[in-house]
Amino acid sequence: MRQKIADVLVYDTRHHLVLITIAQNVWGKSSEWAALTRQNLYEYDPPPKAPFFLLALPDHFYLWKNVEDTEKVMPSYDIDPRFYLHSFFKKNSILSLEKLKSSESFDLLVGAALSGITFAYEKDEIGSVYPQWLSQPNHEWLFESGLFDALKRGEVEYP
Repeated sequence: MRQKIADVLVYDTRHHLVLITIAQNVWGKSSEWAALTRQNLYEYDPPPKAPFFLLALPDHFYLWKNVEDTEKVMPSYDIDPRFYLHSFFKKNSILSLEKLKSSESFDLLVGAALSGITFAYEKDEIGSVYPQWLSQPNHEWLFESGLFDALKRGEVEYP
């Protein structure tokens, strides 16, 4: 029996799968570790084809673009997402990203973060709320990779 294929899936406006996301609430993992984690997944239980694959950690978002190889492949992009993830806790000083213990809660947080991207029509909209997206390397990761255009107006699903 097949396990669930991902923690969060994102579809474009035509309901084509564009992003497969594995969320892991672990800190301090290198891009080398991320490449091995992705390799193991693709080698033993490959997910369906999608142009983007995201390994989301609290302190790193590792993104692969157009890589279906089962070999060890380093991430195409690596950003520190804390500026964005922390924004979901601003109104509640009791909770923080660092205090988030359950993997299910982290999955929901990553899904909410991706939903925030899907709600925007243009990069100016997301840039006015989160200006850090427009700075390097965040701009590269989100806009130059084509991820923003693939996700905008899309639909987030928790399989």
